[in-house]
Amino acid sequence: MAKTILVTGATGTVGRDVAKVLSEKGAAVRAGVRDQAKARPRFNDDIALVTFDFENEKTFSGALEGIDKVFLLPPLLPNQVKVTNAFVDAVKRAGIGHIVKLSVIGIEDATQFTFGKWHAANEQHIRESGLAFTFLRPNSFMQNFITYFSPRNGSIYLPWGDGKASFVDTRNIASVAAEVLTSDGHEEKIYTLTGPEALGIADVARILSEAAGRDFKYVDVPEDAARDGMLQAGVPTWQVDALMELHAMNKQNRWSAVTADIEKVTGTPPTNFAQFARDYAQQFRAS
Repeated sequence: MAKTILVTGATGTVGRDVAKVLSEKGAAVRAGVRDQAKARPRFNDDIALVTFDFENEKTFSGALEGIDKVFLLPPLLPNQVKVTNAFVDAVKRAGIGHIVKLSVIGIEDATQFTFGKWHAANEQHIRESGLAFTFLRPNSFMQNFITYFSPRNGSIYLPWGDGKASFVDTRNIASVAAEVLTSDGHEEKIYTLTGPEALGIADVARILSEAAGRDFKYVDVPEDAARDGMLQAGVPTWQVDALMELHAMNKQNRWSAVTADIEKVTGTPPTNFAQFARDYAQQFRAS
């Protein structure tokens, strides 16, 4: 009998791709979603849906029934540590064999940041649970330039100065997760997932311009202006504070290193930013 894998965070960019790649590999996939009717059009018919909500522990047992492995994508909530750890406890009670957690790059650094502290606490709880685990620690997503940092009026507005990051394609993250979930030898491993090169935002603007056939430029926004802009857009203060920490660390080139972990796990080199830009060129042309 095929092992069944629960994918949490399944309606997000990474989770949806993980469910898709797992299905393409022939795995039995169960996607945890808040609203099955609303989510159904996002998934192929061979991906089963189950009602799941990190903030409703009553949904845990049903989602975990008959599950062999779990892809854990913690929710972006101020109580992330509490609700994620509660779910990990439910995974242990269910006797599930392996949990693959999506974490973040840089949490082993001496200088911690809010999201890093939360993910580190989740990782520690998993270690202490005795569950077999694999931690995936990706860098900033290339897809953020579609969802969060998308160009407006021909410009990308970020407070990064000349900072660079080794942006990673979420499709590569999904491929790593799917491989780890469907093959042996990844228990107690930590993979830091990056793209093949470190780029500044001016580099990103140039590459997007070439792919989309229109000009984009980078506007280095003062930190106070970036903070005010997010607050005025209705982003909660706790989230603005945490995001500004990330921006400051990227401005300092904290996450510009490149790793070989994607190729190590999948056998395929990571997607470079130029290829990502070509693949999504239509969306950037319309931005």
